[in-house]
Amino acid sequence: MELKKKLLSGTFIPVVIGMSVAVGSEIQPASGATRAENPTAIPRGADAGRIILAACNPCNPCAAANPCGACNPCNPCAAANPCGACNPCNPCAAANPCGACNPCNPCGPCGAGNPCNPCNPCAASPCAAADCVVPGVGACNPCNPCNPCAAANPCGACNPCNPCAAGGDDVELSGAQAKAAYACIRASLKAGYAKSGNQWVKSYQSWTNYATQPYISDTHGGRFVNNYANARGSNYGLYENAGPAPEGTVLAKDSFSVKPNGKVGAGPMFLMEKMAAGFSSDSQDWRYTLIMPNGQVFGTTGGKNSDKVGFCAECHAVVEDQDSRFYLDEEYRRK
Repeated sequence: MELKKKLLSGTFIPVVIGMSVAVGSEIQPASGATRAENPTAIPRGADAGRIILAACNPCNPCAAANPCGACNPCNPCAAANPCGACNPCNPCAAANPCGACNPCNPCGPCGAGNPCNPCNPCAASPCAAADCVVPGVGACNPCNPCNPCAAANPCGACNPCNPCAAGGDDVELSGAQAKAAYACIRASLKAGYAKSGNQWVKSYQSWTNYATQPYISDTHGGRFVNNYANARGSNYGLYENAGPAPEGTVLAKDSFSVKPNGKVGAGPMFLMEKMAAGFSSDSQDWRYTLIMPNGQVFGTTGGKNSDKVGFCAECHAVVEDQDSRFYLDEEYRRK
């Protein structure tokens, strides 16, 4: 008797009905009599067929109010829904950072189709921590893992599939680009040279750089170079009017190269030290040292592999009247 009262109560019946609606995916149309008693009931029609729950209607404000609802067209989980977030025609998808129409979405046709898209996370180079790339030089980054040609070796600078990396043609840089390239690689240059144990490479970047920007030096392998001089060699800044360099002068040229694809590579360090009179008549008492980017000492005058740097003295002998010092072009000189 108690159960019968509950079944007929005004609170229990709606609960049961609500459960049947929530669990089922469809309901039967209401009769005309039912509609008369309940104005919200769905009218019966001959062609109504199966009526989908109104909760799944994208025009239903109740659905829109629940962004996580399975039937909400803005819900990225509703992938099967043609009006879902993955549908490029869905205006909700445009506002969604993971939407298919967002150019920063690597899964979308706009993002994935362009491996060089700066918004595309795939465009980040795994070599970025070690490599520098000059902006605006080369169409693509050979270190880009989304580049199908670079897939076998994403860090390879010379990928035969990448037209940007082919050849060794000279690259012309603007002053801003040359400075940016050097700013990126200068720390790694110093770190590499320091492995040689040479005393000067530890402090050379704190000396005066008499070049206003890195410039190409044909006599140093066509690389971009700088002209540093220590305090003892400050008369270098007088250029052709400098006169002989005093003993203790140290001149340092660090160097780097730039590939046609914009990749910046470390070059050797070229050092000149003015030694005491009588050190070497062949070099006007200059000691030449060439240090490779990895810190290996290629050769030093009067020391190990002295013969390998003999060409340095021979080349500088051309300007013997300037105490074997070449001066950079006037357009690059620090005044």
